[in-house]
Amino acid sequence: MASNVNSYATLTELKNILGVTSTTDDVPMRKILEAASRSIESYCNRRFYSTSETKYFNGAVTLWISDLLSITTLKTDEDGDATFENTLATTDYILYGGGLEDSLNLFPKTRIEISENSNYSSFASGIKKGVQIAGVWGYGDGTSATPYVTDTTTAEAIDAGETAIDITSATNLSAGHTILVESEQMYITSISTNTITVEKGVNGTIDAAHDTAKTIYYYRYPRDIMQACIDLSVALWQNRARQGLQSERLGDYGYTIAGTSLGKSMIESVMESIRGYKRMRF
Repeated sequence: MASNVNSYATLTELKNILGVTSTTDDVPMRKILEAASRSIESYCNRRFYSTSETKYFNGAVTLWISDLLSITTLKTDEDGDATFENTLATTDYILYGGGLEDSLNLFPKTRIEISENSNYSSFASGIKKGVQIAGVWGYGDGTSATPYVTDTTTAEAIDAGETAIDITSATNLSAGHTILVESEQMYITSISTNTITVEKGVNGTIDAAHDTAKTIYYYRYPRDIMQACIDLSVALWQNRARQGLQSERLGDYGYTIAGTSLGKSMIESVMESIRGYKRMRF
């Protein structure tokens, strides 16, 4: 099963802020970025990276869903026999984004309603686990169903399981970037010239082979989230080795903060800056 591993800021961005040029601490710095990203998710009650997966919902007239970027298939089980016999066409339903505008044009999508022209009156209303949706989930960049941009290309054919990949240019890439090659997501853990070392098949995608000269995209997140990840990581890095400070844990990464007031207030200030991204639990 593919793992979910992502960072909302890159190693290069963190090192630039800190003025670090040595590669000695690249791994722990990347781990801090990842831990800060997980903490941001916990605070916001949502993921900003994208995953390809199938989710199930109780049947209803109106479906309230977790952050959704695109649908591959939407099926319903009308009689509760655990067989999803109906596959709805895109003309059968309408996707709505969240926010005050409740707009069709906002991403991610958070609500689905039956179209007036549909032959269905509901999404298997009254049936527990009566709806199956396969698609791409997550907040993304908050503006697009495809929250990634074109960057470079593969410079070699890639085998399934191959983790050191030659690319035409690594100028815009860094450890901490999640990239997309065809339908597979990969997470960059390090870069040496134009060879990237990756974890393949992440976020619900399949570790696959790819031909040479395939386009490489990298994922983007909301600017506020990226900045919060950097700010939080800077605070953690600068205070990691101070003695006599309170020890705490962020995600799965242990760290120390600068005293019981300054450090906590610093972290709380960073989280407050992204308060608008918190998702209500339902």
